[in-house]
Amino acid sequence: MIKKSLVSIIIPTKNTGTFLDACLKSMRDQTYKNIEIIIVDGNSTDNTLPIAKKYHAKVFQYDPKIAKGKMDAPYRRNYGVKKAKGKYVWYADADFKPAKKFIENAVSLCEKGFDAIIYPFDTVGTGMWTMAKQLERRCYFGDDTVESPRFFRKSTWIAVGGLDESLGGGGDDWDLYQKLLDKGYKVGRIKTVVQHLEGNIKIEKLFKKAFMYGQDALKYIKKRPAKAVQSYFPIRPGYIKNWKLFLQRPKDTVALIIVRIVEYLGGALGIIYSLIKRVQNN
Repeated sequence: MIKKSLVSIIIPTKNTGTFLDACLKSMRDQTYKNIEIIIVDGNSTDNTLPIAKKYHAKVFQYDPKIAKGKMDAPYRRNYGVKKAKGKYVWYADADFKPAKKFIENAVSLCEKGFDAIIYPFDTVGTGMWTMAKQLERRCYFGDDTVESPRFFRKSTWIAVGGLDESLGGGGDDWDLYQKLLDKGYKVGRIKTVVQHLEGNIKIEKLFKKAFMYGQDALKYIKKRPAKAVQSYFPIRPGYIKNWKLFLQRPKDTVALIIVRIVEYLGGALGIIYSLIKRVQNN
């Protein structure tokens, strides 16, 4: 039998006990067993660390020392990869629940010559706003303007320098994808779904998240102007391609329109806030 290569799963955490047990259980239930789970924690005060210990995860405490309200996930993911021993690395989130053959299928495609893998997310939870986000997410299946790879050969990750920590807010994912394409790496897709366990999303949480992302949006726009137009444009190709979904789910469609308005408002205010801070600092 061919020895299966080690896969390192990088999961940033901070008080993520609500979903972490389901996440780590799904990792241990994978058909592909040669994995290591690396938790990069931000001094959690809930049950995050006991859950990590329960599943024998390797836990590292890491404080990137950045301003409050800024995205620290890119820093934690890069740090986690530095600690990884696997041939492959997958940066996941504490609220992910992959299908049982996810890692097996991702590794299989990499072994055929691919350097990084894109896969679909599907939002899972309850409530009006969560269903709206689910509808949105399902429109993005196969949409290169939104989806980005998160499963890599570690050697490829190192060669392109990992995530640009200064971007944050989604721009780091998109930028990494572009770096792969710029350098001629081969990016593949699998259809194996990873569930994103959202719970009952609140509209104010979506606004705050968009505001935080907006503070870093100009950095990505400056670095990747052409790609940024595609990524931030309100009318995305996935909406047009999946127009039947909107007809099938009219209530969720109305809710999604409201969500997108709130998110774009939050993002715009985040951009304005970042410009004011820049002026003050100068």
